Amino acid sequence: MPFEIAIDPVAFRLGGLAVHWYGIIVALSSGAAVVVALREARRLGIARETAEGAVLWVAIAALIGGRALYLVQNQLEQVARDPLSVLMIWEGGLSFYGAVVGAVVALAVFARRRGLRLAPLADSAAPAAALGQGIGHFGCLISGDSFGLPTSLPWAVIYRSPAAMAPQNVPLHPAQLYEAAALLLLFAALWLARRRLSAAGPWTMTGAYLFGLSAVRFGLFFLRDEPSVLFGLKTAQLIGIVIAVLAVALLVTTRRGEHLTQIAHAPMEASQP
Repeated sequence: MPFEIAIDPVAFRLGGLAVHWYGIIVALSSGAAVVVALREARRLGIARETAEGAVLWVAIAALIGGRALYLVQNQLEQVARDPLSVLMIWEGGLSFYGAVVGAVVALAVFARRRGLRLAPLADSAAPAAALGQGIGHFGCLISGDSFGLPTSLPWAVIYRSPAAMAPQNVPLHPAQLYEAAALLLLFAALWLARRRLSAAGPWTMTGAYLFGLSAVRFGLFFLRDEPSVLFGLKTAQLIGIVIAVLAVALLVTTRRGEHLTQIAHAPMEASQP
């Protein structure tokens, strides 16, 4: 039998304000990501004050970027009717890639304003981002956001709450759980290999995260209930291809730069008599 999800997306109410499970879990996932990012920043030699400033910039920009792209893709008509709905992040509705782009732009601006190198900041944030995104998908599971296609598999989920964003009484792929598990595995891989990735050169951790993220979402979006836009692929898959190409270019450029540095600093062979 499919698993039933009958949880009300609203956890509790404070007066007239509805506090959603989605918002609570996003807050918890953000807190976990901040802890990991600060710890990794310390390992990479980034001052705590600098790391905390970068985290604040990234958190704000990720929310703005994620919300903005989601609204452009899904709710422009609703925003036109009710402009205040732009602020209702706690009800669900954040674009994954919008948040990533917002975070990257914020880090770049922050580094430029402070006269810092961007690579260490990005590398310290990469595993934290995977962790936060993985945990955050449990919020999507409760709210019914990012739901999967109908399926007859025994681990399908059925939504019973009329407040859920997913269709009711239809067995669906638990796409949110798939993605949560994949991203948490990505975090575990990055975390276990963090010293080796750091030794491989700047941007290696960032490139590995971006490539892994793109691969996860490209595959899983075949199970998501989203319209195809080009060549049978969905918007997130097309964005993922672009990000994967950029990640590979980043890794190749980094490796080539490290190789050239090693050649430049290699000792000269003694001349033969």
